Amino acid sequence: MTKTLPRGVRNNNPGNIEWNGDPWQGLVPVEQRTDSRFCQFVTPAYGIRALARTLITYYDRHRISTIEDAIARWAPPVENDTLAYQNAVARAVGVSPNQIIDLHDYGVLRPMVEAIIRHENGVGPLRTANTWYPADTIDEGLRLAGVRPSSTQAAKVPVTKETVGATATGAVGVAEIADALPSVMTAIRGAEGHLSSGSVSRILIGVALVALAAFIAYGQVKKHQQGAL
Repeated sequence: MTKTLPRGVRNNNPGNIEWNGDPWQGLVPVEQRTDSRFCQFVTPAYGIRALARTLITYYDRHRISTIEDAIARWAPPVENDTLAYQNAVARAVGVSPNQIIDLHDYGVLRPMVEAIIRHENGVGPLRTANTWYPADTIDEGLRLAGVRPSSTQAAKVPVTKETVGATATGAVGVAEIADALPSVMTAIRGAEGHLSSGSVSRILIGVALVALAAFIAYGQVKKHQQGAL
């Protein structure tokens, strides 16, 4: 990787975590290291994992639960403009620097990680929040750190011919049920008082078929909503 890139990006260590002997997952073998000060990782995802795990350790072990305190520990004033760093990260997360946050929460940790990456490495070439890595690389690093989005935080299903087809399938199923249901109900009402066992059987079969169609259509709609199609 060209030396014109920031050190953190070259090292696959976008948080610029210093080497102190910690046995991080995904470290470059010692004999292949070219940076004596900072950790080097085999992929960006492992560097992002280390960044996220460090923040989680602040929260779990040191009871740090604000961006103000987390960044003061991450980037002490001795060699950083800590106040500017705190404000930049707080803006990205959408909270005040001294607001209590949960660093196990994907909705908090992800923008915090991306803001740190951008602050540590400057503005990169991508149109993502961190500007250096695509969204799936950030998510892979967070997944390796044990943090995943909840169902309400998961990205919306992209509009593709497959998802449109799934929606259409569900819509067709519902429409067919709506068309068939009045006829079945009319047959049931018209048969009241003089039902034979045969006609009862046919009506019950009709109702069962409508119920089955409703179940199938509901399943299609749910699969589409969950992104399974």
